Amino acid sequence: MVKKIQLLLSIFLFSSVLAFGQSYIGVFGGINMSKLSGDVPAKAKYKSLTGMNVGANLDIKLSDNMFLSLQPSYSQEGTKISYTLPGALPIDSISVRLNYFSLPVLLKITTGNERFYALAGIETSLLLNSSQTIDDTEQDLDVDVTELNLAMQFGVGLRIPIGFPRLFVELRYSQGLLNLTDDPIAQNSIPRVKTSGMKIFVGIEIPLKKSEN
Repeated sequence: MVKKIQLLLSIFLFSSVLAFGQSYIGVFGGINMSKLSGDVPAKAKYKSLTGMNVGANLDIKLSDNMFLSLQPSYSQEGTKISYTLPGALPIDSISVRLNYFSLPVLLKITTGNERFYALAGIETSLLLNSSQTIDDTEQDLDVDVTELNLAMQFGVGLRIPIGFPRLFVELRYSQGLLNLTDDPIAQNSIPRVKTSGMKIFVGIEIPLKKSEN
């Protein structure tokens, strides 16, 4: 399954570069500050969990100020579950980790000099593995989570030229569109919930352009 995805992605990226002729290719890394949203167990609260996000990007120029951005990446998401005990402060009892292979497909709208841009699009994610940590002990997640996740992403970015390549910094908000589970709230520590959170990226990219000669 993963090999088929990689092959189809490679063919699509190669054909896109040939078709449009002008693009930027790069790599990026950053952090996810993710949590779940939706139904919450009794006397509990979902809190942000930090994870890493690394990948590559191909930005294909569609017009003077518009790019199509494809960004295959590895994304660590999840949540902390904080329980409130009688007569005590909330305790972060459980951490849930969800690791994905993700493919955001984004539209970037830039200013005239391409320094600042806004972006929006859909991220499709395939669950690679999941786990939960209870009292500092990591174990398999005791909940069946859907393998496929879809999320909307919105954000802003800044490009900084450093000669031929250029650095970029992005801030994004992500909101899941699908329930990860459909179990009743009384039977599950993460019942009908969706992913959500903020992402901060730093990367470097180089232009790939047709020769004008």
